[in-house]
Amino acid sequence: MRLLILVVLVLHLFPAKAQLNNWDPSWYPTDTALVFHDDLDYYLNAYSKADIKKMRKQVNIWHMNFDKLMRTTINDLRNYSEGGGMDPHTHDFTLPTSQNGTPYTLSANDGKIRAFMFGSITNPPARMQMEQWSRLVKKYAKQDVQIFVIYGDELHPGDKKEFKAYPKPKSEYEKMAYAQEFAQLGTLPVLVDGLNNATFDAYGKAPNGAYLVDADGSLVFRGTWADARKMEHMIDTLLKWYKAGKPKEYIPQ
Repeated sequence: MRLLILVVLVLHLFPAKAQLNNWDPSWYPTDTALVFHDDLDYYLNAYSKADIKKMRKQVNIWHMNFDKLMRTTINDLRNYSEGGGMDPHTHDFTLPTSQNGTPYTLSANDGKIRAFMFGSITNPPARMQMEQWSRLVKKYAKQDVQIFVIYGDELHPGDKKEFKAYPKPKSEYEKMAYAQEFAQLGTLPVLVDGLNNATFDAYGKAPNGAYLVDADGSLVFRGTWADARKMEHMIDTLLKWYKAGKPKEYIPQ
């Protein structure tokens, strides 16, 4: 419920500016990685006014009385607005792929750049990102890059007519069915977290959080909201950095 409240207010209050304008796209090399600035702002501002209007229609914004809503939201903002709970390290996982059941293990794919976001069928921003991230899958098909979604927690289970058919799943079988339907919104592999949402919890419980893991297994970016444009910029930069031999000096943009 707290995440629901947070997203409700975000959709209601945030300014309609391009998200890239609120994020520092530069990077800096360390002894082991090329690191990007996290984007842990709670404002969901990667979308146009038309997109926002479309998403707001999909959810019920008044599930609680206003006073209680405001008190709860203050606590949510403290926890999530600056990435509270988002540990800046990779957390290994092995999860089944919804499309074919094949297990995927993060650590077994070192040597490739890995970009992933969390999403669910009742998560309007994740639904909208599916098409944009599918474009990235096509762009990097011949590169050592893996792009996928982890199906995490339902953001607005059973809400309004759009999501009334999707209450919080009561079994892993039901969650897998949701994920298979969600996968049809794009061409990305959709991995399915367990019913206990252990992977979702380990990465900070951001409902549409986005993460970039480099070819050496280092987590080099965390974002509270997925944005395909950011990922494209960072993946392009990483590919050039590896091609240049991983120089330790700062690379001008």
